[in-house]
Parts: sequence; C-alpha cells; structure tokens
Amino acid sequence: MSKTPLLISIIRPTYGKWLLKHYNVSTQNFESIPEEGPFLVFGNHTHLYDPFFISSAFDQHINWVAGAYLFKNKILNYLLGTLIGGISKQQGKSDLHTITQIKNKLKKGEIVGLFPEGTRSWDGESIPINDATAKLVRIFNVPVVIIQIDGAYGSKPRWARKRRKGPIVLRVVKVVDPVEMAGKKVKEIAEIINESLVYSYEQWQKENSVPFTSPVRSEGIEKLLYACPNCKQFSTISGKKDRIRCTACGFEWKLDELDRLHSRQQPDHPDSLSQWHRWEIDHMKQIAESSSCDQPIFPADQGILFQISKRKRLLMVSKDFTLEAMYDRFVLKMNSFKRHIPIAENECVEFLFDGISSIAINAKSTLEFSYKEHIYRVRVRENQSVLKYMELYQNSNHQSLKESM
Repeated sequence: MSKTPLLISIIRPTYGKWLLKHYNVSTQNFESIPEEGPFLVFGNHTHLYDPFFISSAFDQHINWVAGAYLFKNKILNYLLGTLIGGISKQQGKSDLHTITQIKNKLKKGEIVGLFPEGTRSWDGESIPINDATAKLVRIFNVPVVIIQIDGAYGSKPRWARKRRKGPIVLRVVKVVDPVEMAGKKVKEIAEIINESLVYSYEQWQKENSVPFTSPVRSEGIEKLLYACPNCKQFSTISGKKDRIRCTACGFEWKLDELDRLHSRQQPDHPDSLSQWHRWEIDHMKQIAESSSCDQPIFPADQGILFQISKRKRLLMVSKDFTLEAMYDRFVLKMNSFKRHIPIAENECVEFLFDGISSIAINAKSTLEFSYKEHIYRVRVRENQSVLKYMELYQNSNHQSLKESM
C-alpha cells in the first residue's frame, strides 16, 4: 500500500487546498480511481503545475517521474528524491534506471504518475504514446488511470509570461485494467491508451468555448511562433497585450480569449496557434531540405547560458555567445569562456545532429541535449525561440534515419 510522506501529509490539506482554489481546479469521475495501488497515473501535460494539481486532488500519494535536470540541484534532489519519493528521468531517451525505480515502487503497492509525452505541450496538442511506452505498460501489468487536464493550457500556456483567469478540470476519462490489455499486442495497447490520453486544446475549445482572460495573453508568443505565415521570415514574431505582429512585414493578428486568431489583412491565415505551429514546422523543414551545407536556416540568436553536465554537476562554459543552426548541426560562437569543453578548444563549437542522441527543452526554455558522452544545456534570450532548434533536429533526415534503424 502506498504510504504518504510526512511532508505531503502537511502540504496537501494546506498549500494543496489553496492551489486548487487559486487556479479554479475541479475534478470529475475521481470516484472511479482504485482505492489503493499499485497503479499508474497518465495525463496530458500542458501546465507547469499539472502534477501538483493532480496530487492535491488525490487522496493517495503519487510518486511522480520528473526530469533528471531537477535532481542535479542538491536541495531539489533532497526534496524530490528523499522527502517526496520522486523518480528521475533523463528527458528524450530511454533510462533503465528510471524503469527499475518505477517497477520497485509498483512492487511495493505504490502509485506512480508520469506524463508519457515527457514534456509540456507548446501548443496544447498532445503526442500519442509510442510502442516503447505501451510495452512498459504491458510489463508493469497494473491498472492505468488516465486523466485529461481540461483548460490547463488556456490557464497558462508554456510560452506565456503571465497566467490567464479561467477554469481547470481534472477529468478521469478511463481506468485501463490489466485484464483489458491481456493478450494484446504492443500496438493494440498503445491504441487503447491513446484513445483516452491524446488531447487537443484546440478541439476542446471548439466544443466548449471556455474563455481565459488576460490583458497580456499574447506576450511571450515568440517562444512558440518563430516564422511568419505572410512573409515567411524567421524570428520576426512578437506579442504585446492581445496582439501578435510580424516585425518584418507588419502583419498583425489578434488572439482572443478562446485562443483563436483573427486578422483583417490575411483571409486565409491560421485560425489557431496549433495550426500556425504545424505550418511553421513544415516551412522550416522545406527550407532545411533546400539549404546548402553552410547556410544558416534562420538568423542567429544571442545566447546567455551554455553549460556542460559532468559528474552530476552543471559547469558553466559561457554566458556570451551566438547560437545558429545549419540543416545538419548547431553552431555556437562564443565571445567569452568560463570553462573549456572537451570537444573544442576554440571559440566555435559544432554539434552535428548525427552525434545527438536525445534532446529536450527544460525549465526557462533551456535546450538540453546529449552529444556523444556528455549532456549540454543552452539558453537564449527570453524574446527568442529555442523551440525551433529542437524541432529542426527532430524533423531532420538524420533523426528520421536514427528512428528507422
């Protein structure tokens, strides 16, 4: 049986209760949750506080799987690992240590929570689980409680600087019993999970029309939108109040309280952020496929933090550099060094896509990737998009070849 840590016993009826009230969080169908473990909790991930919302609403304690970068901080490592029972996971790649920790928790009759996407959605649209996750579900052979978190993206999108006012609902949509998965192939298990787990904020808004109010709801949008659908230029989008504007061609869009886009200038414009985002990914991929080896895909960004992870410590390399991308690599040109790194002894460092084994965006829009035997972290200025670098890598031919092998 899952034992609630002392810290959680203190926090849940105090801070947890306040958190749910402050963010206007309610629950639906929680009576269908098993009274005790072991079981897994899956959810769509759009808000920074998603695990806190769910834990505050649960009667039982949930051991959450969290990004390994959080455990590199000594205080957070003690808080998450020792006091709360968190499980570390290196984002973007398989981790046998994580799987073992989950298995051990379940063997003790405890509850483990995770967001199968591994990271928060940028545009409110979730990604289906893959065969590897479905295989683990089959191996663990415990119930899976699937929760859809309605409205959390509208409350505070990952790119937004400020919270908006509006309701959030934690809705148990399905409890998948091991009997339902018995004898099923991995792909069939994935289909069962995805039928309830895959979530679209755009579709939810079309069906429910729930307003999320804020006088500055467009501010921070340049982290998500990095290409203009009118002039096709990169790094020209900016947000102010409820307006989104391209600084190159002057086109302007209004973002309403339902997160729909409006423009008088362009009748065939995308009418949602997710549509715009899908378009810019395709546009960037086309540019990359037609570019020459040494031609940057988009203008260079100013970097403010470049770190290397060694022996569970983060070492500073530089706080003053530029970051740019070719079709097959990232290039960092440093103006000053704090520490030298093992792959270069000069001011220009290249990371070939062929050498990158995992990539993710962590707190404060920090790009973290594994290159050969080391992990690197890169952060650019707040009004610039690091998302385009990850999506360039993910949609490159190099990554496609890796996944097909």
